[in-house]
Amino acid sequence: MPTGEAAARLAADADFSVFVASHWASWHRFAYSVTRNAEDAKDSVQDALANCHRRWQQIATGNPDAYVRRSIVNAHIDRWRETGRVRATEDIGNYVLPVSDGTDARADADLATRLCAQLPPRQRAAVVLRYLEDRDYAEIADICDVTQATARSLVRHALAALKAQLTVRSDHA
Repeated sequence: MPTGEAAARLAADADFSVFVASHWASWHRFAYSVTRNAEDAKDSVQDALANCHRRWQQIATGNPDAYVRRSIVNAHIDRWRETGRVRATEDIGNYVLPVSDGTDARADADLATRLCAQLPPRQRAAVVLRYLEDRDYAEIADICDVTQATARSLVRHALAALKAQLTVRSDHA
């Protein structure tokens, strides 16, 4: 039976495994919302977890969920910067937003997802955190590694961009 440092490491690994198992699905949904690509989402989560595992004993006492989410956002932004452009997304053309009668919720959600895909990564992450995950600005700031004022600004600019996209689309109808 291991003793000392080896036992502590085994205990930390067990804690980390439980932590990952209990949050994996949530992180993957979040990463997909940010990256808009299933493979990039998996890669972002794996990169974040590899980094988290190396530093587990340091971050376990804080807010490790926020640390992983911040790592997912940072990994995506790093990939985005490396390519020098946003990955091409499906062209939504002259899509006209239908009048919702309660039965169009899925179509509305699909349109919102496609419109959000046009946002820069950090704005997209802030909007997903605020409106999909219902997080407050303090949590968004922590996850995105920005101030609360910047978190508010990211959400405000993202909403303005989304509104502009909807206005342009409805003007072409």
